[in-house]
Amino acid sequence: MAATSLQLRELVSGVENLIFDRAKESDHLRRPDAEVVAALGDLGLMKLLVPKEYGGHEVHPSDLIDFTKSLAEIHGSTAWVAMTCNEEAELVSAYLPPETCRYLWIEDPSLVIAGSGVARGTASRTQGGWLITGRWNFVSGCTTAHKWVLNSVVAGSSPIELCFAFIDANPDFIEDTWHTVGLRGTGSHDVILNDFFVEDAFCGVVANNSLPLPDLPFYRLPSALRFPFPKTGVAAGLASRAITDFKFLAEEKTPLNSKRSLKERPDAAVALAKAEALVGTGQAWVHEQLDAVWEVAENDEPVTSDLHARVRLACSWSVQNAIRAIQHLVDAAGSTANFQNSGLMSLLDDARAVAGHFMVGSYQIDTAGRVLLGLDAGDPAF
Repeated sequence: MAATSLQLRELVSGVENLIFDRAKESDHLRRPDAEVVAALGDLGLMKLLVPKEYGGHEVHPSDLIDFTKSLAEIHGSTAWVAMTCNEEAELVSAYLPPETCRYLWIEDPSLVIAGSGVARGTASRTQGGWLITGRWNFVSGCTTAHKWVLNSVVAGSSPIELCFAFIDANPDFIEDTWHTVGLRGTGSHDVILNDFFVEDAFCGVVANNSLPLPDLPFYRLPSALRFPFPKTGVAAGLASRAITDFKFLAEEKTPLNSKRSLKERPDAAVALAKAEALVGTGQAWVHEQLDAVWEVAENDEPVTSDLHARVRLACSWSVQNAIRAIQHLVDAAGSTANFQNSGLMSLLDDARAVAGHFMVGSYQIDTAGRVLLGLDAGDPAF
């Protein structure tokens, strides 16, 4: 049975205390907590996009948005790792041989997969498989995953072919590069391979920009439209947590040289109202565009350039709205926001880190506008 939004939230609530208890240590150590990641895997929450045929849940993208949002309300880095591991599991089920996928999650229902869909390596053909060489950046969750999936360009291919290689996670191949301010606990280090052999059964070789194998609505979408949506959930969850924390602060704080509590100040009311409106409208438009593109996918119709642009625009705009929402609350909180035990500034740093991802970067707003004006996008993903 596929998981529903209600079931997902119930499952998340079961590990909420564990996530909360480990959040600060995870951020301090700059890596996901292994017990948290294992718990999410044991609950089946790391295979949400995997087809039912392969032992996954095959959830609607709106469920994944709600899932990442509920996690981000607890801990942004955990939400990001859970999101990316679900996306990497989707890459495996999209591009690896179906006969391989049919036993992966049956053999290990708790399987956790990290990796990178960006082709940063080279795959060279050899007897029985491929030699993989490259450096993959931003491999979130690489320190706690069981497996990695890494994308490479097939050497000498013209037109370009891609090779998705599925390998055991190995700490010897990780370079400690993740020294950041936002999303510190994701452990998004670099992974480096040098002539690493991967047998054919664990490699998926496909034409560049080809559609995945499973004939399901989600997999009919181009990759540039499969990956932006969940990131909006992380950003919205961070903003939602900031709203909750600010309400608590407004009840407790009496600003310096003031006889009134923070909640009685007009600037606090305006900040909260703006934050609620920004997050709500951003997510509403995301879901509206998701509904539109999902209808196209269900009918197996091509996605028009205008619809593609509006989807990407909605996702990037929603993330920017989340950042603006938290910034309003930080400003209204005054000096309190500067202290570590406040958490508001950390939430802002995390939200800005979400916007650093190229799928929802602020520059996508300009790119979408160009497409809507009938101009060339200047982005091969469009």
